[in-house]
Amino acid sequence: MPTFVSHGIVAIVASEVFSLSKKPKFWVLSLLCSVLPDVDVILLYLGVPYGHVFGHRGFTHSILFVFLVALLIVIFGFRETKRLSKNWWALLAYFFTLGLSHIILDAMTVGGLGVGFFIPFDSGRYLFPFRPIRASPFRLMYFFSSEGKRILVSEAFWIWIPLALTMVVVKFVRLRGKKK
Repeated sequence: MPTFVSHGIVAIVASEVFSLSKKPKFWVLSLLCSVLPDVDVILLYLGVPYGHVFGHRGFTHSILFVFLVALLIVIFGFRETKRLSKNWWALLAYFFTLGLSHIILDAMTVGGLGVGFFIPFDSGRYLFPFRPIRASPFRLMYFFSSEGKRILVSEAFWIWIPLALTMVVVKFVRLRGKKK
C-alpha cells in the first residue's frame, strides 16, 4: 500500500481540483475517505489474518465498501444538500472516485496479496500488471531505513510529482479563465 501520506495528498489535490466546497468539513471528509480503506490494518493487530475477507486489502478495499462510504459521507456529511440533486450526485461521484483512488493505488504496489475489488461477490485479490509503487510497511520506524527512503522516493515519483503537476495545470487554466 502507498503510505497514508500519499493517500492524503490525493485527497488534498482532488478537493482543490474539483472545488465542490470550500468548507473545512469537505477537506476533512475528503481526507477521511481517502485513508479509510486502511482501517483494516487495525484488524491485523486484532488477529484477523491478512488473507481473510476482512484482512488487509479485503472488504474495506472493495468497490462496494468504497461506494457505501461515499454514500454515507454524502448523506450524513452534507445534509444541507438536496438529495438526488445535481450537487448531491457530484458529491457522491467525487467521494466514490476518491475512495477508488485508494484501492487503485494499492493495486499498483509491488507487495501484498492484492486488492479485493469485488468482495463480497468475488473473494479474489487483484494487482495491476503495472506496479511501480513500492509497498509501504506497517511500522513507522521502517521509514528511517534505506528501504523506507526508497519507498518515499517511489511514491514521490509516481504519485506526488504527477499530483503537483496536476495542481499547476489546474491553477494555470483557472488563472487564464479569469483573465478572459
